[in-house]
Amino acid sequence: MSFVIQENIPLKNLTTMRVGGPARYFVEVKNADELKDGFDWAKDRNLPVFILGGGSNLVVSDRGFPGLVIRPNILGFEVVGEDGNRVLLKVGAGEVWDKVVEYAVSRGWWGIENLSLIHGSVGGLTVQNAGAYGAEIGEVVAQVEVYDSVARIIREFAKDDCYFTYRSSFFQRAGHCIITSVVLSLKKTGTPNINYPDVAKYFAEKNITSPTLSDVRSAIVFIRQNKLPDPGEIGSAGSFFKNLLLSTGEYQKLKEKISVNFGSETTNKLEEMKNRFVTSNGIKIPSAWLVELCGLKGASVSGAAIYEKQALIIVNKNNQA
Repeated sequence: MSFVIQENIPLKNLTTMRVGGPARYFVEVKNADELKDGFDWAKDRNLPVFILGGGSNLVVSDRGFPGLVIRPNILGFEVVGEDGNRVLLKVGAGEVWDKVVEYAVSRGWWGIENLSLIHGSVGGLTVQNAGAYGAEIGEVVAQVEVYDSVARIIREFAKDDCYFTYRSSFFQRAGHCIITSVVLSLKKTGTPNINYPDVAKYFAEKNITSPTLSDVRSAIVFIRQNKLPDPGEIGSAGSFFKNLLLSTGEYQKLKEKISVNFGSETTNKLEEMKNRFVTSNGIKIPSAWLVELCGLKGASVSGAAIYEKQALIIVNKNNQA
């Protein structure tokens, strides 16, 4: 083996939430061969394995993890295909996601600019089909390469085989498939996606009617920096709550409860939300609105708190959680 297995490594230092006990064993791997060797090492000792990406969407138990934690630090950018309209960019799973966005925008490639400043690794965000401001990673994924720890082989998944849905993918349900690289399909020309209310407001206030690619990235960065906690200053696991995707029946039950408990004015706001966030997968209701409605924005328990500026975020207040 070309790597060193470390023992009793505090996982709180490897996550943005800054909580959690130690990993009994820990290793950082730089390629698929080392990833395979890590699994073999754990199997020989009958140890469970946990894959740790950027640590930005994770809350670790104070008990830590009793097996081997593997952190894929598989890096690299490579253009693997190109025509007059598109670029296929292959990116290592361990790359910092926002570095990838910055790289693409600097070259004039459209498709991921609305996903600026999302903390985490390429692999981790692909597993979750992370999204923000009207865009999702799954929309631009062309291919995903994984190491199958059961079959002990490298496999390639086309976009349709990844089964991307709202904040979900095949890889969430297939823990034996560990992403090693992702191919993104990016456009050489594009139309700004600025319909999301916060983004539209930003450009209206600046009187920018035809934003450039760089303008869109700058807008998203500005909005996120003003609404979300800086992981360098306060522990956070990012957006903790998913927005609701409700069936018609589920929506009616929610509407009835809100009508009884909060009255007609709030019920009318719910109807406005229903019409504003139209989706083909169900009726989308922002969870942040519901958290605020319940009066929980800013609430804290033993150092864990709902962020006062954004109700989707749970933070480690004063690092006491």
